Amino acid sequence: MSGTRDWLFTDIGGTNVRICRWGREAGAGAITRMRADASAGVAEALLGFERTQAQPAAHAALAIALAVRSGPLRMTNRDWVLDPESLRATLQLRTLCVVNDFVAAAAGLSALGEGDTAVLRAGTRGSGSRLLIGPGTGLGVAALIGGAGGEDERVLASEAGHMGLAWLDTAIEALRERGRARWGRMSWERLLCGEGLGWLHAWRSGAATPTPAPEVVARAAQGERAAREAVQWFSRLLGAFAGDLCLAFGADAGVWLTGGVLDGLGEGLDAAAFLEAFDDKGRYAASQREVPVRRVLVGDLAFRGLARIVDGACRAPLLRVTAAH
Repeated sequence: MSGTRDWLFTDIGGTNVRICRWGREAGAGAITRMRADASAGVAEALLGFERTQAQPAAHAALAIALAVRSGPLRMTNRDWVLDPESLRATLQLRTLCVVNDFVAAAAGLSALGEGDTAVLRAGTRGSGSRLLIGPGTGLGVAALIGGAGGEDERVLASEAGHMGLAWLDTAIEALRERGRARWGRMSWERLLCGEGLGWLHAWRSGAATPTPAPEVVARAAQGERAAREAVQWFSRLLGAFAGDLCLAFGADAGVWLTGGVLDGLGEGLDAAAFLEAFDDKGRYAASQREVPVRRVLVGDLAFRGLARIVDGACRAPLLRVTAAH
């Protein structure tokens, strides 16, 4: 039947769970969003949604914030463990596919229209890989390779957010000391996430503990100096990180930004600070200035990517479990 939506699509981050049903001809249904804290685990969240559906799903594709490997999988920023075979059996699925959430989102880049993004810089490059970066509860990264000249598209997964913070400016030495005292090791994700924006505010204000990210954004909008400095530093550090990864992945076709922190910042992101740090790459500064940079405006990027993955339009590293026949 053309209206059948026999796939269960789920996008699971450290804070939110979003679920919808999808079919190859019917497309995606309405997306249900819930706080991850409202469920005890992945199975409970999906079962709660499925009880509201007229027919059970035959297949499911999960985009989830973890490194996809064999065996039970543990999320980085939430104390949830996913056992794919157990989940498939619990939901009585014929097929279960599991991919990293940013792998799914990167696969969705080719499904974006002009009105789905905002241009930070148009750029002049058009070839090479495309890079997706997103600060949220954590810091997601994935690259989309191919797609030009008839090449097959494929996604390269990455845990680049966990690389050590590479920023040599002596201005942040006090921040480094805070990080070493708090975590022992300062990764990019520690600062380029929601909690990281709070730590940047604590650094600029002298507070002992971080302020919640939404409050930092609100204070910045009201003109508080420490909050505005925190947002500017966040923008600058994100630009430095994105510029380094642009070089690492050869992302001349462009860099796309997404994630809950940027959604919260809205127009508050300091684009000038971001681009200045993005381009500050020594002998590659001139070529960096030619790279397009866009912000994703839609909230269903991972679902668009899951559709392209299960439909065979984009190859991606995934874990697939099927029912025994």
